[in-house]
Amino acid sequence: MLITVLLVGALASMVAFGVALTVRSKRDFDDANEVVPGVPSGAPASWAGAHSPEARLHRRLRAAVLGIHDNARLREVGLADHASQIEREALAIDARLVAAASSPARHRVAAVAAVEPSVVAVEDAVAALLAGTTVGDSRELLAQSVADADIRLQALAEARAEVERIDAGWDEPGAATS
Repeated sequence: MLITVLLVGALASMVAFGVALTVRSKRDFDDANEVVPGVPSGAPASWAGAHSPEARLHRRLRAAVLGIHDNARLREVGLADHASQIEREALAIDARLVAAASSPARHRVAAVAAVEPSVVAVEDAVAALLAGTTVGDSRELLAQSVADADIRLQALAEARAEVERIDAGWDEPGAATS
């Protein structure tokens, strides 16, 4: 009887461990698909390991944002607002990428390719911002790096606004579709 109780207890412990491990793995997998940590993405879970152009662009956005997300140096030199702005832009680009990837097959390649310059702009803005934190001892170099990041963010915001204007035109009845 004692052996049966011990076996049942051991079996229950193994099942509980397996369930906990599965839940944890699922959560880690979902977290790995978020562009901004803690903010769910509309991207399919399959993008976490897929080799499609849209999946690679999604992961590039995530990698860029991770470079600034938990960087304490950005807060020290007063660039946390810039980092937040980059994160917001990355989320908007990711949403655009998800929409482009769900386009009809014959338009998908062009739609996804049109998003790539925005991903590159985010990567460039992150690089400029991080350059500012590594040269933070020189106020002039820091100011120049921040100005470079601001220019890139402004260009990115203008590009996103243009895409939204184009999208709005396509949604209007009677709008031309090419």
